[in-house]
Amino acid sequence: MPKLTSIKDFVVFVGPILLVIIFLYFMIVETIYVSMTDWRSGQVSLNFVGLENYYRILGNPRFWSALKNNLIWIAIFVLPTSFLGLVIAYLMISTGKEAIFRTILLTPSALSMVVSATIWIWMYGENGAINTLLDIIGLKSLKRAWISDPNIALYSLIFITVWLYLGFATIVFEATIKGIDKSIIEAAKVDGSSEFKIFWRIILPLSKSGFLITVPLLSLAALKIFDLVFVATRGGPGYATDVLGMYMWEVAFWARFMADGAVIAVMIFLLSLAIVIPYAYTASKRWFK
Repeated sequence: MPKLTSIKDFVVFVGPILLVIIFLYFMIVETIYVSMTDWRSGQVSLNFVGLENYYRILGNPRFWSALKNNLIWIAIFVLPTSFLGLVIAYLMISTGKEAIFRTILLTPSALSMVVSATIWIWMYGENGAINTLLDIIGLKSLKRAWISDPNIALYSLIFITVWLYLGFATIVFEATIKGIDKSIIEAAKVDGSSEFKIFWRIILPLSKSGFLITVPLLSLAALKIFDLVFVATRGGPGYATDVLGMYMWEVAFWARFMADGAVIAVMIFLLSLAIVIPYAYTASKRWFK
């Protein structure tokens, strides 16, 4: 293993890492401190008030409504996207059409969330592409106000994130499947197993490492979602698509209640830790035996 032999080596290689770590944790500590101050106006005020802001935010029904939407987002988005990514990855490899699938699936991933939201606003419009297509094929009864109806607006936005992240999940599982011992699959084929049985009894059980990557990363993406909601619905109609990121932005940068915004940021950070810590523990046991 190469050793650092001079101060120059330290500065070039270790210095930037330390700088990022120091800056990152300084901002975390500062946010936690701001969340315990009385900074609730356009003028900076850092008088310590303890957990008063936490009691106020946790007592606000909007916080729990936004958290519920985030949890629904995670539940509906993460596992279906991961499983569908596994299915498509298997089809890619078994059919030998990997280049075509990659091109189709990774194109949405190349778009920013803002651009994607703008495209889908048009798609979901009353006279947009989806309703127009349903009209053409004679399914007028299925036409909806996709992001204006509070009953389906959240699910319409969740579908956009599935579309955006499916390529990522597929690429992860493509690498996972290619890491499986081919002799196991070949032996199953010799025994007369169908493609479905091979997928269900071999590919799926041996793809745990892929799920170990996609599930926590997609969960974090769903937990921190903001820009899609901001561009598409601003949390509406009502609070039907409100999420913690949207609530934090409105409180901190619209109402200028910086301390309250910091409280929500800390809550998002703690929820992220609830995802990251089990992931790190499981990964360390699996990969660093």
